[in-house]
Amino acid sequence: MKKLLTSLFLLFSLFVFSQEYQFDKKCVSNSTRISPKIGNKNSWKSYIYFNSSNNNYYMTQRNDDSYYYITDNSLKEVIALQRINSEKPYYSYLDKKTFDYSYSEKEIGKIIIKELAEDEFLVQCFVNDDSKKTNLEVKFKLYKSKTPMIEIRFMDLGQIIHKKIYESLKERLNGNNFWILYAEVDYKNGYKFLYEFDNCEEIALNLKFDPNFSEKK
Repeated sequence: MKKLLTSLFLLFSLFVFSQEYQFDKKCVSNSTRISPKIGNKNSWKSYIYFNSSNNNYYMTQRNDDSYYYITDNSLKEVIALQRINSEKPYYSYLDKKTFDYSYSEKEIGKIIIKELAEDEFLVQCFVNDDSKKTNLEVKFKLYKSKTPMIEIRFMDLGQIIHKKIYESLKERLNGNNFWILYAEVDYKNGYKFLYEFDNCEEIALNLKFDPNFSEKK
Protein backbone atom coordinates (compact mmCIF):
# COMPACT_ATOMS: atom_id res chain seq x y z
CA MET A 1 0.00 0.00 0.00
CA LYS A 2 2.83 2.37 0.92
CA LYS A 3 4.62 1.65 -2.37
CA LEU A 4 1.40 2.26 -4.29
CA LEU A 5 0.87 5.63 -2.57
CA THR A 6 4.48 6.62 -3.25
CA SER A 7 4.12 5.72 -6.93
CA LEU A 8 0.89 7.66 -7.22
CA PHE A 9 2.47 10.68 -5.54
CA LEU A 10 5.44 10.64 -7.91
CA LEU A 11 3.10 10.30 -10.89
CA PHE A 12 0.98 13.21 -9.66
CA SER A 13 4.09 15.30 -9.00
CA LEU A 14 5.41 14.63 -12.50
CA PHE A 15 2.11 15.61 -14.05
CA VAL A 16 1.68 18.83 -12.06
CA PHE A 17 5.24 20.14 -11.66
CA SER A 18 7.03 18.67 -14.66
CA GLN A 19 9.06 20.53 -17.26
CA GLU A 20 8.90 19.27 -20.81
CA TYR A 21 11.28 19.68 -23.73
CA GLN A 22 10.88 18.36 -27.24
CA PHE A 23 13.67 17.81 -29.77
CA ASP A 24 13.32 16.97 -33.44
CA LYS A 25 16.90 17.46 -34.66
CA LYS A 26 20.25 16.06 -33.56
CA CYS A 27 23.57 17.41 -34.89
CA VAL A 28 27.22 16.52 -34.45
CA SER A 29 29.41 19.17 -32.83
CA ASN A 30 33.16 18.91 -33.46
CA SER A 31 35.60 21.09 -31.51
CA THR A 32 39.17 21.27 -32.81
CA ARG A 33 42.13 23.03 -31.24
CA ILE A 34 43.89 24.61 -34.22
CA SER A 35 46.78 25.95 -32.17
CA PRO A 36 48.73 25.15 -30.19
CA LYS A 37 48.60 21.40 -30.76
CA ILE A 38 48.93 19.61 -27.42
CA GLY A 39 49.67 15.89 -27.39
CA ASN A 40 47.48 13.54 -29.44
CA LYS A 41 44.11 14.89 -28.25
CA ASN A 42 43.18 18.09 -30.10
CA SER A 43 39.60 17.41 -31.15
CA TRP A 44 36.41 16.52 -29.29
CA LYS A 45 33.05 15.24 -30.48
CA SER A 46 29.68 15.95 -28.90
CA TYR A 47 26.01 16.12 -29.91
CA ILE A 48 23.50 18.96 -29.88
CA TYR A 49 19.71 18.48 -29.84
CA PHE A 50 17.29 21.14 -31.10
CA ASN A 51 13.63 21.93 -31.47
CA SER A 52 13.23 23.42 -34.95
CA SER A 53 10.08 25.30 -33.88
CA ASN A 54 11.51 26.72 -30.65
CA ASN A 55 14.93 28.41 -30.59
CA ASN A 56 14.81 29.20 -26.85
CA TYR A 57 16.56 26.00 -25.78
CA TYR A 58 18.91 23.24 -26.88
CA MET A 59 20.56 20.19 -25.31
CA THR A 60 24.16 18.93 -25.41
CA GLN A 61 25.65 15.48 -24.90
CA ARG A 62 29.39 14.85 -24.71
CA ASN A 63 30.14 12.08 -27.20
CA ASP A 64 28.29 8.96 -25.97
CA ASP A 65 28.16 10.07 -22.34
CA SER A 66 25.00 9.38 -20.33
CA TYR A 67 24.85 12.99 -19.06
CA TYR A 68 22.81 15.62 -20.91
CA TYR A 69 22.60 19.39 -20.40
CA ILE A 70 19.63 21.50 -21.47
CA THR A 71 20.39 25.20 -21.91
CA ASP A 72 17.16 27.18 -21.62
CA ASN A 73 17.87 30.74 -22.77
CA SER A 74 14.37 31.93 -21.83
CA LEU A 75 14.66 30.67 -18.23
CA LYS A 76 18.39 31.52 -18.15
CA GLU A 77 19.38 28.18 -16.69
CA VAL A 78 21.22 24.95 -17.50
CA ILE A 79 19.51 21.68 -16.50
CA ALA A 80 21.53 18.50 -15.96
CA LEU A 81 19.96 15.11 -16.74
CA GLN A 82 21.21 11.54 -16.81
CA ARG A 83 19.94 8.78 -19.06
CA ILE A 84 19.20 5.69 -16.98
CA ASN A 85 19.52 2.57 -19.11
CA SER A 86 17.07 0.35 -17.25
CA GLU A 87 14.49 -2.00 -18.76
CA LYS A 88 12.62 1.13 -19.77
CA PRO A 89 15.30 3.85 -20.28
CA TYR A 90 14.42 7.28 -18.94
CA TYR A 91 16.06 10.65 -18.21
CA SER A 92 16.63 11.46 -14.56
CA TYR A 93 16.78 15.08 -13.35
CA LEU A 94 20.01 15.89 -11.46
CA ASP A 95 20.19 19.64 -10.85
CA LYS A 96 20.15 23.04 -12.52
CA LYS A 97 22.21 26.21 -12.48
CA THR A 98 21.22 29.73 -13.44
CA PHE A 99 23.29 31.77 -15.90
CA ASP A 100 26.09 33.63 -14.18
CA TYR A 101 26.18 37.24 -15.41
CA SER A 102 28.34 38.37 -12.48
CA TYR A 103 31.62 38.10 -14.36
CA SER A 104 33.14 38.10 -17.83
CA GLU A 105 36.45 36.53 -18.83
CA LYS A 106 37.11 39.38 -21.27
CA GLU A 107 36.09 43.03 -21.18
CA ILE A 108 34.25 43.84 -24.40
CA GLY A 109 33.12 47.42 -24.98
CA LYS A 110 33.05 47.54 -28.77
CA ILE A 111 32.24 45.02 -31.51
CA ILE A 112 32.86 45.43 -35.25
CA ILE A 113 31.44 42.96 -37.78
CA LYS A 114 32.94 42.57 -41.26
CA GLU A 115 31.32 40.63 -44.08
CA LEU A 116 34.02 38.46 -45.66
CA ALA A 117 31.87 36.64 -48.20
CA GLU A 118 28.26 35.59 -48.66
CA ASP A 119 26.99 34.42 -45.25
CA GLU A 120 30.51 34.65 -43.80
CA PHE A 121 31.25 37.23 -41.11
CA LEU A 122 34.18 38.21 -38.89
CA VAL A 123 33.26 39.46 -35.41
CA GLN A 124 36.01 41.62 -33.91
CA CYS A 125 35.87 42.47 -30.20
CA PHE A 126 37.65 45.36 -28.46
CA VAL A 127 37.98 46.46 -24.85
CA ASN A 128 36.64 49.95 -25.66
CA ASP A 129 36.22 52.49 -28.46
CA ASP A 130 39.86 53.58 -28.19
CA SER A 131 41.32 50.09 -28.46
CA LYS A 132 43.44 49.40 -31.53
CA LYS A 133 43.88 45.65 -31.03
CA THR A 134 41.16 43.03 -30.73
CA ASN A 135 40.96 40.78 -27.67
CA LEU A 136 38.67 38.20 -29.35
CA GLU A 137 37.79 37.36 -32.96
CA VAL A 138 35.14 34.93 -34.21
CA LYS A 139 34.66 34.04 -37.88
CA PHE A 140 31.19 32.65 -38.58
CA LYS A 141 30.11 30.66 -41.60
CA LEU A 142 26.31 30.67 -41.76
CA TYR A 143 23.62 29.36 -44.02
CA LYS A 144 20.01 30.38 -44.32
CA SER A 145 17.47 28.24 -42.51
CA LYS A 146 13.71 28.16 -42.03
CA THR A 147 13.97 28.85 -38.28
CA PRO A 148 15.60 31.59 -36.15
CA MET A 149 19.21 31.23 -35.05
CA ILE A 150 19.76 29.26 -31.84
CA GLU A 151 22.18 30.93 -29.45
CA ILE A 152 24.56 28.07 -28.70
CA ARG A 153 27.24 28.56 -26.07
CA PHE A 154 30.16 27.02 -27.95
CA MET A 155 33.23 28.97 -26.77
CA ASP A 156 35.07 28.41 -23.51
CA LEU A 157 33.66 31.73 -22.34
CA GLY A 158 30.65 32.79 -20.28
CA GLN A 159 27.11 33.85 -21.13
CA ILE A 160 27.82 37.60 -21.19
CA ILE A 161 30.29 37.38 -24.08
CA HIS A 162 28.11 35.00 -26.07
CA LYS A 163 25.12 37.29 -25.60
CA LYS A 164 27.04 40.37 -26.81
CA ILE A 165 28.32 38.57 -29.90
CA TYR A 166 24.92 37.12 -30.84
CA GLU A 167 23.16 40.46 -30.38
CA SER A 168 25.70 42.24 -32.61
CA LEU A 169 25.60 39.50 -35.23
CA LYS A 170 21.80 39.51 -35.42
CA GLU A 171 21.78 43.30 -35.87
CA ARG A 172 24.16 42.91 -38.80
CA LEU A 173 22.30 40.08 -40.54
CA ASN A 174 19.43 40.59 -42.93
CA GLY A 175 16.93 38.58 -40.90
CA ASN A 176 17.45 36.05 -38.13
CA ASN A 177 16.82 32.76 -39.94
CA PHE A 178 20.35 31.40 -40.05
CA TRP A 179 22.18 28.30 -38.88
CA ILE A 180 25.83 28.28 -37.76
CA LEU A 181 27.84 25.96 -39.98
CA TYR A 182 31.08 26.66 -38.15
CA ALA A 183 32.78 29.25 -35.95
CA GLU A 184 36.54 29.78 -35.92
CA VAL A 185 37.69 31.49 -32.72
CA ASP A 186 40.92 33.34 -32.04
CA TYR A 187 41.03 33.90 -28.27
CA LYS A 188 44.00 36.28 -28.71
CA ASN A 189 45.99 34.43 -26.07
CA GLY A 190 47.74 31.99 -28.40
CA TYR A 191 44.77 29.61 -28.65
CA LYS A 192 42.63 29.11 -31.75
CA PHE A 193 39.67 26.73 -32.01
CA LEU A 194 37.27 25.58 -34.73
CA TYR A 195 33.70 24.66 -33.76
CA GLU A 196 31.65 22.82 -36.42
CA PHE A 197 27.97 21.88 -36.40
CA ASP A 198 26.88 19.42 -39.08
CA ASN A 199 25.63 15.89 -39.86
CA CYS A 200 22.15 16.67 -38.61
CA GLU A 201 19.39 14.09 -38.49
CA GLU A 202 15.71 14.17 -37.65
CA ILE A 203 14.68 12.62 -34.34
CA ALA A 204 11.66 12.50 -32.03
CA LEU A 205 12.68 12.95 -28.39
CA ASN A 206 10.31 14.16 -25.69
CA LEU A 207 11.73 14.75 -22.20
CA LYS A 208 9.54 15.30 -19.16
CA PHE A 209 10.85 15.51 -15.60
CA ASP A 210 10.12 17.00 -12.21
CA PRO A 211 12.73 19.69 -11.32
CA ASN A 212 11.71 19.38 -7.67
CA PHE A 213 12.81 15.76 -7.53
CA SER A 214 16.46 14.80 -8.03
CA GLU A 215 18.06 11.38 -8.05
CA LYS A 216 21.50 12.92 -7.60
CA LYS A 217 23.45 11.13 -4.90
